[in-house]
Amino acid sequence: MASSAEYDYICPVCHDIFKTPVILSCSHSFCKECIQQFWRTKQTQECPVCRSISRHQPPVNLALKNLCESLEKKRKERRASEEFCSLHCEKLKLFCLHDKQPVCLVCFTSQQHDSHKFRPISEMVSSHKEELNTALKSLQEKLKHKENIKGEFEKTLQHINSQADHTDNQIRRQFEKLHQFLRDEEEATITALREEEELKKQMMKEKLEEINRHISALSHTIKDMEEMMKASDVCFLKV
Repeated sequence: MASSAEYDYICPVCHDIFKTPVILSCSHSFCKECIQQFWRTKQTQECPVCRSISRHQPPVNLALKNLCESLEKKRKERRASEEFCSLHCEKLKLFCLHDKQPVCLVCFTSQQHDSHKFRPISEMVSSHKEELNTALKSLQEKLKHKENIKGEFEKTLQHINSQADHTDNQIRRQFEKLHQFLRDEEEATITALREEEELKKQMMKEKLEEINRHISALSHTIKDMEEMMKASDVCFLKV
């Protein structure tokens, strides 16, 4: 397990010290192989942490690469030193069941571990690895189950989006048909109104012409009668 001081050198995907770290445009770094493998499962080059999209192949983060190589070297040196007893400089070969710690053969014969029970380190490692492997398999099965559920959720979300887009297009087409029908009805109604207006205007023009003829005839008759009224008595009687 990485110490708190090593967290800045841990890849968010594999949770181990960076190997050939590359930096994305969002400033997050990942192992080159980890990010490429992650992108192979996606349709876009998104960041596993913040989901932002990278448009170009990420460059190697040289500064982080050098720091990680230095840290890995120190870890290997520390592992080598941890295989030897700090008290007797002897190789640790046994595990004290009482103190829950590895010991060397000198520790085994010392008074400090008198009457304690021991097991070979290889035996304890094998037992612990078996327990860890069982727990690991359980976690892997849970992860696979969660990923399957996630996949179903993503499919459902995609179906919802697709269905919403289809319904949206249907509504738009139906309303466009309705709008076109209303526009056609408006044009037909206005055309009918104009035709009715022209017909009524024509009828009124004909009536006006007829009235004008009657008025003209009456005006001539009145004028003639007024002329007769102005004539002398003899002429008036001769008419």
